[in-house]
Amino acid sequence: KRHAVEAFKTLNYRIFAAGDSYNDTSMLGSADRGFLFKAPDNVKAEFPQFKSTQDYDVLRAMIDEAAREG
Repeated sequence: KRHAVEAFKTLNYRIFAAGDSYNDTSMLGSADRGFLFKAPDNVKAEFPQFKSTQDYDVLRAMIDEAAREG
């Protein structure tokens, strides 16, 4: 997952990624903005640098906000 993010970044894409578990954290860290989506409490506690939500509409709003911020 991280390698895919890095490949898209070499093409000058801005990358927003969402994931729910430990196996997603390197991807989230490589993305321009990473979000935890429906992640268990222990993952949210261990990776507080990523905004988190359980709701699709909130995730969409967070992505929209990140896109506007540039």
